[in-house]
Amino acid sequence: MYLKKMFTPYKINQCEIKNRFVVPAMVSNMCDEDGNITDQFIKYHETKAKGGWGLIITEDYGVNPNGVGYKNCVRLYDEKQVPANKKLTDTIHMYGAKMFAQVFHPGRQTNSKVNGGVQPISVSRIPDPFNQDIPRDMTVEEIHELVHEFGHTAKLMKESGFDGIELHLAHGYLLSGFLSTRQNRRTDEYGGCLENRMRIVHEIYDAMRAEVGTDFPLTARFSLTEDTVDGRPMDESMVMVKYFEELGFDALNLSNGEYSSYADESISTTFTPKGFNVANAKKVHDFINIPTIVANGINDPAMAENILQQDASDFIGMARASLADPDLPRKAARGQLGDINYCIRCLQGCIGNLLQQKPINCLVNPMIGHESEYTFESQPSPKTVLVIGGGTAGMEAAIAATRQGHSVTLWEKSNLLGGEFIPAIYPPAKGEYATFLVFLKRQLKILNINVVMNQTATVENVKAFGANKVIVATGGHPNKPHLEGIDNDNIHFANEVLLGKAPLNGEIVVVGGGEVGTETAMFLADGERGHVTVLEMTGDINAGLLRTVPTKRFLRDHEVTIVTHATVQEFGSNEVVIEHNEKTEHIPADHIVLAMGYHSNNDLLKSLQTELNNVEEAGDVTKPSNALVSSATGFTAGYYA
Repeated sequence: MYLKKMFTPYKINQCEIKNRFVVPAMVSNMCDEDGNITDQFIKYHETKAKGGWGLIITEDYGVNPNGVGYKNCVRLYDEKQVPANKKLTDTIHMYGAKMFAQVFHPGRQTNSKVNGGVQPISVSRIPDPFNQDIPRDMTVEEIHELVHEFGHTAKLMKESGFDGIELHLAHGYLLSGFLSTRQNRRTDEYGGCLENRMRIVHEIYDAMRAEVGTDFPLTARFSLTEDTVDGRPMDESMVMVKYFEELGFDALNLSNGEYSSYADESISTTFTPKGFNVANAKKVHDFINIPTIVANGINDPAMAENILQQDASDFIGMARASLADPDLPRKAARGQLGDINYCIRCLQGCIGNLLQQKPINCLVNPMIGHESEYTFESQPSPKTVLVIGGGTAGMEAAIAATRQGHSVTLWEKSNLLGGEFIPAIYPPAKGEYATFLVFLKRQLKILNINVVMNQTATVENVKAFGANKVIVATGGHPNKPHLEGIDNDNIHFANEVLLGKAPLNGEIVVVGGGEVGTETAMFLADGERGHVTVLEMTGDINAGLLRTVPTKRFLRDHEVTIVTHATVQEFGSNEVVIEHNEKTEHIPADHIVLAMGYHSNNDLLKSLQTELNNVEEAGDVTKPSNALVSSATGFTAGYYA
């Protein structure tokens, strides 16, 4: 496919960008606790510049020591911080890429545990649903001081060699809160009518422009919709985008939503349509005369090109796509769309790690965050490596070991590669996950790795193979509780149901309201197999990161019954007996599906470790976890084989 417009240069103010591929801002949590640039932070961005991205926008810089939403968020407010930032921009410029610095204040979307122990400030005293800390109203004097801080940081950003600045007016942060009646309850000159709510943006723009001059790009990121009670509608956003243009902003990066709402996510999951924001972005693009960037759920260069061809935007933001494959633009330029490692919008490494105050990672790309470690430049002595298990951990191990120069053989006991990731791609809103298995299998083929299917490993044949290194990635088995009736014919495991090995109809009870259980319930309800009931022993179901709310919507729409605080006592031929609210209840069940977790399949590992001293483990074989951990541990085992 010929991507004509995606590789056409385009200007923002006087800054010419070599193509239309943009990395929007994403918090990486890779700086130190004082917000200073680290070598890891530089290497992380360098990998994307090397991969061909035209414009890279940094994560949100704080303008003072306490104005951050994560403990290791970057900051720039002191002249002493300029040299490290200059090293960053010099590195990016080596590859012909441009770098804009995003600048923000989190407002209420932070807490005292990460911002240096101070009470969050906000436009109004309304707590953030996620962070829970009660913020305090900013005084007018504090607003004036903040305006000065934004101007000072803009000055330092230009001195640091950044090619432009993006002011963050989106996603529920402080300035977004001033603009929206969802947060703004002020009764002074910064609240009430639209002109008053826009006042702080006008003042900050003037302060920054005074420091950087007329030829330096000043852009803004802006949520077009908030989709909440008294959140901003599109009609009011259209007024604002025209105001931003007339004020002097050189481009708008168009996003949607805020992080604390129940609307379609600002960071979309697979429940959200790809290109969710494009239709609204086109309205803006047709209305104003400055360049626009659009993002949200766009991970395919072909879709990106089509958006440009529709004149819906001038640049395409592909944040998580740049995590999954930093080389995406280079591959697209060569027409190698089938070799791209596509983002599957799982959020496990990029958002999941942030919520744990860790640097970001990526399920489909274990090198993210480890660019300085996984260089493939060490050239270890070549070995023969045997990988046992063809799930994601085993495939990652085989690929990494081969790239290190080893001779690798992969044994898989079944006739399919993918392990427990195979059933994971079958529930509704999981179709994109299949692209990860396609990519891994493609790498096995490209690297000419010897894959032996239907091969059961034993201590004897592993010893006879004589590998220098053995990596065991045999995964886990579903838990089977020791309860009366567990061996009845109407008992099934969730992975078997998802793979179609156990067609079910009638009254179906899914035992377990975690990620596997809820996804299996969705699968059954979507196929209209009958009436589905989910039993969960805790107080609520948990469908995984940012997926629980849309999962609950799906289950409600499909009339699935959810019973919480339910402890299974026994299984009958046509019922499940539970203890619920200190009473015994009988739930009708023609079929019973178990989704009660996994345990490690480690018998072979233990036996090999008693016989050999060259055995490593990867994935769930030691401790059941998730695909993010399996992918990472497999890659590490292969890299250090």
